[in-house]
Amino acid sequence: MTRQWIIGAVLLGCVLLGKACNISDKCVLKDLCADKNESADDGGAKTDAPQVEGGECGLSNINGLDANALVLAGQARVGQFPWTIALFSNDEYLGGGSLVAPGVVLTGAHLLRGKQEADIVVRAGEWDLSNARERFPHEESRVRKIERHEEFEYLTGANNLALLFLETPFEIQEHIRTICLPKEEKSLEGKRCKVAGWGRRSYSETRHSNILKNIELPLVNYSTCQGQLRNTKLGPSFSLARSLICAGGEVNKDACLGDGGSALFCALEEDADRYEQVGIVNWGIECGKEDVPGTYTNVAMFKDWIDLKIQESLEK
Repeated sequence: MTRQWIIGAVLLGCVLLGKACNISDKCVLKDLCADKNESADDGGAKTDAPQVEGGECGLSNINGLDANALVLAGQARVGQFPWTIALFSNDEYLGGGSLVAPGVVLTGAHLLRGKQEADIVVRAGEWDLSNARERFPHEESRVRKIERHEEFEYLTGANNLALLFLETPFEIQEHIRTICLPKEEKSLEGKRCKVAGWGRRSYSETRHSNILKNIELPLVNYSTCQGQLRNTKLGPSFSLARSLICAGGEVNKDACLGDGGSALFCALEEDADRYEQVGIVNWGIECGKEDVPGTYTNVAMFKDWIDLKIQESLEK
């Protein structure tokens, strides 16, 4: 059996849609702008970060919006990361995404395999999936158009991104805002960034989290990540797709099944309360294993593609 077939068989078992594989290594894919009334936490600081209609992108509510809400370790506060999106199909939670413009969601192409526009419901402003009567209620929109990257590779996770153009754009408000996108590729080595999603809290659990998670992860450079993944069942000949970046490798800290499509985002150097999205949760081997990072689509590499597709949509 050739190297490509071996890797392909393993990665095909790494289920992009959030199911465990049927082989012994248990490799799984990790399913796998802002309100003009800026929060007091922003301090009025201005940066060169991208802006969209409605104000500045990437504004967090660092202390949350509901002081009375019970928040446990590893959970996000209410409204803390207001760009987080939950995707549903047939009334079932499908995965995550991020609001990059009032009417545009960025997510993973793997989540949409076999899906049509009519199958997807996009939910913004969510925090607790089990509570329909939250203080800051969520809002929903149907999808007008799905734009998948033309070179997405299901087996390797390369070029794994898609845009959802919404039938009804969301109104930007305190708990619904957009995330900034990086203007260019830059070194992220040594940074600790975050993932917020409703995936499982650990690989052994069987259900996704109802409360939005807040996971902090170290970024891992390409060569280190590839070397660590070669020490797994992927084998010494494994080649990591160049469109991926890596984060994690710490025990019990990781994105996990059900987090696919969610944003990996880092604080801006100019303003620690504002964030830009550097990655999209892609695939990994189980969750939270020491020295086994997870992989993420490199958003900066696809900024031109994202801009082009949004511009094309505006012109139609």
